Amino acid sequence: MTVSGQSAPVLSSTTRWGAAAPLAVAVALQEKLARDLAEQSLQRLADAGSRFAALAGLLPDQARRAARIADDTARTHGPEALVSQPLLGLPVTVKEGLRVAGAPWMMGAYRHRERIADADGTVVQRLRSAGAVIAGVGSMAEMALWPETVNRITGRARHPLDPSRTPGGSSGGDAALVAAGAVTVAVGTDGGGSVRIPAAYCGLYAHKPTAGLVPLTGHVPLDRGPDTAAAPLARFFAPGPMCREAADLWPLLSVMAGPDGIHPRLEAPLPSDLPRPTPAQLQGCTVFVLPAPSITGSEQTDPAQIAAVERAASHLQSAGARLQTVRTDLLNGAFWIWMGTLRCAADVTMEQLVGDGCRLPLLRQTLRHLTGRGAHTTAALLLAWSARLDPTGPRLWRRWRDRGLDLSAELGDMLAGPALLLCPPVPGPAPHHGHAFRHPFNIGATAVFNVLGNPATIAPVLLGPEGLPRAVQIVASPGADHLAVSAALALARTEIFPQDRTVR
Repeated sequence: MTVSGQSAPVLSSTTRWGAAAPLAVAVALQEKLARDLAEQSLQRLADAGSRFAALAGLLPDQARRAARIADDTARTHGPEALVSQPLLGLPVTVKEGLRVAGAPWMMGAYRHRERIADADGTVVQRLRSAGAVIAGVGSMAEMALWPETVNRITGRARHPLDPSRTPGGSSGGDAALVAAGAVTVAVGTDGGGSVRIPAAYCGLYAHKPTAGLVPLTGHVPLDRGPDTAAAPLARFFAPGPMCREAADLWPLLSVMAGPDGIHPRLEAPLPSDLPRPTPAQLQGCTVFVLPAPSITGSEQTDPAQIAAVERAASHLQSAGARLQTVRTDLLNGAFWIWMGTLRCAADVTMEQLVGDGCRLPLLRQTLRHLTGRGAHTTAALLLAWSARLDPTGPRLWRRWRDRGLDLSAELGDMLAGPALLLCPPVPGPAPHHGHAFRHPFNIGATAVFNVLGNPATIAPVLLGPEGLPRAVQIVASPGADHLAVSAALALARTEIFPQDRTVR
């Protein structure tokens, strides 16, 4: 396939960047100049952003200024700078909702289309302090509430390997930018799979941290501080990294983690308190394998996705893990557990989330939408209407929340080993645009772990018959982020996933 009459470039070893850590080392040793990396990244972001509707804002002035500072730091301190700035000179993007000072801060919402952030969110502050060069902000689904990235400002994000398909959501813009080779790492947020689903679709590594480990401050529902009606939902959301290389997950997580006094956090160990992830940690670890979970409302897992889980399990066994099967209905009510827990956690509905805390004039907005003048996406309006017309009473939501507590206890016993759960993050490959309207429950296998608090890592495994990635989700017990990342490192070492893919 071609774009605008041009042949499709290939992200080969000569055109893509490698892991982030060696790039930062090269900057510190002055083998590479941060300003050169920044210029390359800005050019690639401009190209990929326009081709795939993946960019909400390019930040050339900020990036060049940060790159100059990184080069000055390297000249002054050399490799010693990496102790406090492990991301020195590294170009990154972040989801626009994470609040980057001087950048669009719209939450994918048309009513905020002119809004520019006046301060950094917590994670952005920490990335800058670690030496990262923030070169742009990625597009996102409206209010981060849909598994496809589309909004009324930047449009519909497209998958770099097949633009007729979605890169996922709600952090799909940043995933598309990494997959297209514009940057080597990005940071999104995950409230139901919003980092993991795009990573799985785009062939990237990603990690959703243990609940509360990484502050969400700056992003909805903590965009207005900790005292709003929606703020209690923040404990189910987590910023997380998306990378082309598994080796970048832990350094990024280490930079972002830790309390900020605003985001509610569980008593989980910080990365600095945990063993550094290595494939050797798989020795003696039990891996529970669930290739084709039965999840109410979800599509059946496709054969290539099943093969991905089985192949990953085999490689983890070769790394020293013990495999054990698990019943197929373990995650049966996953979507409803997620929804019930959210509904019971805060006195706020999907309509209020779409409406920024307000009740929407839904009929008027829907009529405007049908005439092409609406302020909301179809997905956002459907979510708002579903909340307005919801016949489900509090008793049923509490029942699903309690089912989640039972599942959490069962998983707690299962994963206490040390142990991991290996399962599909999604039923199949990146779907064609609009697929989520027909199959909204496909997010169940990722969403349930947001409300249970477990860390979960995504690792790409193979390409399906249509040439699109299949990945596995590696779930650990809360606080055992290092073990899930260790499994991803073990899979990366086998080189079972091809790194050279054609961007269309």
